[in-house]
Amino acid sequence: MMSIRMVVAGGTGVVGRHVVEQARAAGHDVVPLSRSSGQDVVAGTGLAEALAGADVVIDVTSTSTASAKASVAFFRAATENLLAAEQAAGVGHHVALSIVGIDGETSGYYAGKVVQEQVLAAGPVPWTLLRATQFHELVPQLLGRLTFGPVAVVPEMRTAPIAAAEVATALVRLAEGAPRGRVADLGGPEEARL
Repeated sequence: MMSIRMVVAGGTGVVGRHVVEQARAAGHDVVPLSRSSGQDVVAGTGLAEALAGADVVIDVTSTSTASAKASVAFFRAATENLLAAEQAAGVGHHVALSIVGIDGETSGYYAGKVVQEQVLAAGPVPWTLLRATQFHELVPQLLGRLTFGPVAVVPEMRTAPIAAAEVATALVRLAEGAPRGRVADLGGPEEARL
């Protein structure tokens, strides 16, 4: 396969670091975006330089808020800014990660992911959207956010968890191909209760 220049928005996060590692191992030219490297997807700063010459952007951005208002603001700004920078740079493919089962959600983090999908679908750049189930790595994150003193509040939910590295593999494969719109959901092999 020919080397592709891939920009990974959220390239230092739970899934992003696996995307960067796997794409590099596959021989691709990879540019991870991060605020520490001078790119801010919400403010839109540093994107033009980082996207110069890019073939594809893989968007695995995330925010740690549980507020619907903050989540919507984050994902709307991040997606709009990425798409505008991609269009200006001539990027031909945007691959985004979302979450299985968020249709119609209006609360918390999920509300922002719904808006992200809407902005992407209405945007100017050809796209692929992969929805995945929650990651095995989610449990420590949830406990960290929902622990108050000696008490942890854990929501009850059914899920078919999957490893972040497996999701990254799927994202890299999708980025190597042509834009496909929404593709089949990806989940782990076993259903579990959290």
